[in-house]
Amino acid sequence: MHRAAPLSLALSFGLALVACGNVVVPAPGSGDTGGGDGQGETPPAAEYSVQYYPGPDHLLVRKADRELDRCVQLNASTPPLVQTGLDIEAPEGWSAAYVLITDRAADCEGPAGTSKGRKVSVTGATGTLSWEAGPSDYVLCNISVDVTATARGEPEAHHLFATGLSIGGDCP
Repeated sequence: MHRAAPLSLALSFGLALVACGNVVVPAPGSGDTGGGDGQGETPPAAEYSVQYYPGPDHLLVRKADRELDRCVQLNASTPPLVQTGLDIEAPEGWSAAYVLITDRAADCEGPAGTSKGRKVSVTGATGTLSWEAGPSDYVLCNISVDVTATARGEPEAHHLFATGLSIGGDCP
């Protein structure tokens, strides 16, 4: 799998994190239309959030799908890890560490590792994760994700699609 240095993903909403850690401050915008097939009625917008944990560095991108009552979490880390079944392009020096799906949308609201819902076994994920470097090591700007994850027992694939997310308040 090729890893590109500057990656950009398209998120259809904005979200900002203040400082590093797990403080999430939603910004105005609209979310992904969910896991639909693009035909018929548009499901309610999904809610996205991002969290950053330093040392070793982890970036967590979450999608709370209230309609399906699912939380889809993508964790990227540096140094990179090699994970079977994940074909997710990430910035140089980073990789997708795991994708987690739970049967509880509220799992996307707390700190990482606090999921209370039943975990669904992810069988594969493909796509891209990108961002622009901010003015310091702990500021990531214009975070974008376009990843599709499949899971055992799920009726359809889960699509994470968002752009314009940021960690830190110093992004242009």
